[in-house]
Amino acid sequence: MSQGTDWLQMAAKSKFYQVLGEPLHFWWSWYVLWHQRSPQMMFCRWKDSEHLCFLNPFLPADEQEVISRDYNLEVTCIPGAFHFELPSDVPRRFPIVDASDERHLFVHLYREERHELELRGPGEELAPFTLAEGSSLVVASALQVEEGDSVLDACATGVTSLVLAGAIFQRCQRGQALPQDLQGRLVCNEMVKAKASHLQQTLQSLLPWRLLDPQASLAGHGPRVVFTSVDMATPSNAAERLGPYDKILLGPPCTDDKALLRGAAGGLTRWSPSMPKVSGERQLKWLHNALWLLREGGTVVFFTRALSPDEGDHVIQRLFRRVEGVFDLKVLAVDELVSRLVPGLCCESTDWGAWIMPDKTSFGPMFFSRLQLLRRMHVGCESPSKFMQF
Repeated sequence: MSQGTDWLQMAAKSKFYQVLGEPLHFWWSWYVLWHQRSPQMMFCRWKDSEHLCFLNPFLPADEQEVISRDYNLEVTCIPGAFHFELPSDVPRRFPIVDASDERHLFVHLYREERHELELRGPGEELAPFTLAEGSSLVVASALQVEEGDSVLDACATGVTSLVLAGAIFQRCQRGQALPQDLQGRLVCNEMVKAKASHLQQTLQSLLPWRLLDPQASLAGHGPRVVFTSVDMATPSNAAERLGPYDKILLGPPCTDDKALLRGAAGGLTRWSPSMPKVSGERQLKWLHNALWLLREGGTVVFFTRALSPDEGDHVIQRLFRRVEGVFDLKVLAVDELVSRLVPGLCCESTDWGAWIMPDKTSFGPMFFSRLQLLRRMHVGCESPSKFMQF
């Protein structure tokens, strides 16, 4: 790395660098970081994301079977996800209704043909599946959500929320009343108002309406799936009032190196050497604030698609220094968990988490880390929780 730094210092004085500027810095950083990996790594940045078919867990078994036959689904190592083939007859495909994020594609509730499926009444229709990049499914599964958990999807994508909802409300199915003893809540947060509205519309097409309806929930607890639009950097917000949480999934904004290299959103013209550090500072603040929303014993999974350690391992390392004497934290093993949850998936350990890399798998890049809040040590932690219980 020191040789790369020396090279950049010399290049910065040249007219050549003055022409290429920061893009040259970006390319050299990529080379220095990954030149020891397999040659395929340098080509993976242009490779399209591989999509898997994640079946809607709230569909009845007979409808899942029809989708399985029509799309020739094959089991993958990721629970609930399948390799698929598009039906050759276009009218028998479910049309894509949202491809704004190339990693996550959402389909319409209906298709031109195959109307033979029984619908359980108006409003009971559900989109049958999503097409998702595999690493998003892995990090959602790594949170290890169980039935009855109170969960915050702090940077919800729709795909992660569907995975989490399927685990929390696993006894719920389309067209059926909610179980009398149903517990748990899922809070789906998106900071940008327009995206939050779109997220709500998307999940309304994927989740049974009774989970979203305050009138259908029991004991006056309100809807089981709640939508918020708050900035996780703020110390007090709606997400806090709905806590505390057993589990939090946090994927804050990051430097998406692969997307930049592929020319998305302005490509390298948007990149600067300071970008990873600035982004890492924001991620640290969001992660620190998330700890205040956790119950003792709770777990947070932090993930990012950035390749720089400033937005990965260094965030976790700095977090431990910042919370010393306030929170007692533990880093939970990721590689062992993934090998158990997703047999056959190559997951590389780091100092504070793990990588899913596109030269070793069909997915990524993705860094993620699992942290458990063992106990609070700050003043007032012995007082009753200020959070609303349900």
